[in-house]
Amino acid sequence: MRREAELETILTEFIERLQRAFGSVERARGKRILDIACGSNSSRSPDTGERTAMFEPWFCRLLFALGADPVGVDAGDLEGERFEHHAADLSRIGALDFLPDASFDGIQDSRLFGSPEFLALLPRSQHAPIKAELRRQEKRLLKPGGVIIHSDNP
Repeated sequence: MRREAELETILTEFIERLQRAFGSVERARGKRILDIACGSNSSRSPDTGERTAMFEPWFCRLLFALGADPVGVDAGDLEGERFEHHAADLSRIGALDFLPDASFDGIQDSRLFGSPEFLALLPRSQHAPIKAELRRQEKRLLKPGGVIIHSDNP
């Protein structure tokens, strides 16, 4: 937290999301949770281009520490992370098709559309098809009774 001033705020926000979604952070234990655009170890600051901890996979790391079963998907480097992770080009329709139907208790997609890497790949004017694809995938991937923890995709 000393490296990145925003990290405490980010973790507090993630904890609040889990509390809203499951009633308490303890109830996330054992849940299989997908984090779409989870962040990576190769994230760069949009302002300086320097490596930043701000866009690292903190939600998956938090879930792992809480005893949940996180699955992170991102285009960036996730090598060495202790949670299940997959590389995927989320600007492509069908990028999540490899994941089995009804396999997640919760899904979060809160960082894709603000990601500097994603914005470099796909300008805002071209986001509508990807937003529709994410809604389709969330419906397909959630188990009955599963929850959307947070989405930046209205």
